[in-house]
Amino acid sequence: KATEWVPVIPGTDGFIALAMGNVIANELGTLDTVFLKTKTNAPYLIASDKKYVRHKETGKPLVWDLREGKAVPYDHRSITTYKAACEIDYAMEGEYEVNGIAAVPLFQQVREHLKQYTPERAAAVSKVPADTIRRIAGEFAEAAKVGSTITIDGANLPFRPASAVLFRGGEGHQNSSHTCFAVALLNLILGAADVPGGTLG
Repeated sequence: KATEWVPVIPGTDGFIALAMGNVIANELGTLDTVFLKTKTNAPYLIASDKKYVRHKETGKPLVWDLREGKAVPYDHRSITTYKAACEIDYAMEGEYEVNGIAAVPLFQQVREHLKQYTPERAAAVSKVPADTIRRIAGEFAEAAKVGSTITIDGANLPFRPASAVLFRGGEGHQNSSHTCFAVALLNLILGAADVPGGTLG
């Protein structure tokens, strides 16, 4: 039912998904920061040992609240509406000192990690041309309409009419759990998960 079929060498789907994520996050800079800051662990502070920096009393992961200029537990602010979520201002990049520990937001590390997955490297592995990977990534990011909303039953909700999914073809091989993570990451970067128009879990 697709308008375009892009054949890949079996088992290389994950590399293409990571290359698309790289294009979307690093080349285009199309990110649903509201979703990432409030619905994922993207702003969680990570120490050099790759572990969360945690609140001493509660053990909850910490985020850097740019408004307060300090580290706070991830659930420090109440989020009951999309409007409230839009007002959250947790850092997604930068380096911060918390209790004598240098820490960075997790998403900064994810974004940096994605840089190695260029469309050119993905093309060499998958035989899908780099230009095609870039084009599809751009089309996917544009289709997600990051920032748009829809009102349903009086509630204003994010509207992300894009969805990346895979089934038996992409899942039926060794190490395919990594492929599943890579495809899910495309939805998360654009906020197209468990919202109208996006991938529903």
